[in-house]
Amino acid sequence: MGSSTRSTPAAPAEPLGERALVALARALTPLAAALLCVPAVRRRLRARALAAWSAEQAPLVVCYGNINRSPFAAELLRARTGRPVRSTGLYRAPGRPSPAASVACARALGVDLSGHRSSVLELRGAERGQALFVFDLENVARIAWRWPPALRRVRLLGALAEDGELIVPDPHGRGREALEQAFARIAEIVEELSGVVGGQAPR
Repeated sequence: MGSSTRSTPAAPAEPLGERALVALARALTPLAAALLCVPAVRRRLRARALAAWSAEQAPLVVCYGNINRSPFAAELLRARTGRPVRSTGLYRAPGRPSPAASVACARALGVDLSGHRSSVLELRGAERGQALFVFDLENVARIAWRWPPALRRVRLLGALAEDGELIVPDPHGRGREALEQAFARIAEIVEELSGVVGGQAPR
């Protein structure tokens, strides 16, 4: 993920090992996505995701840059569920605004990202027991490299939904259609979750 269209700080170079692990996660994503959607696996993932969502500590929503997927999801989750959800990212350059295209796309779905500025996840300082909801296996790979003990708290945001795509790819730099697809999928996940936490039992 690169910077937005405005002048923003550059992140320090990532270690070679982290880049290699992320590349492996990217290559394995199609196979992993198929395996994770096996019905028994999907049910287990959803049960764990819903339990993590309901834990005492408010969850963190994490993506790479914290300028597209995670701030949109966090704003929508707060509005639809009432939980004090926060968002953060793994790209080591805080203070970046959401791109204009993301702000416009979010606005069309009732979310205002105009005042958002990115933050960086400090895994060692994250509250013990706090769930980390991520969007893809590349997010998981970065967390695994930087602070392996945090993996036990990682869940896929897509697992909060009963069906549909588990992985929400990073739309940054991939055009308007990819951005709209990512935001639409996030909105579907949040809509289903809001029904569950609103009193409907999972099917």
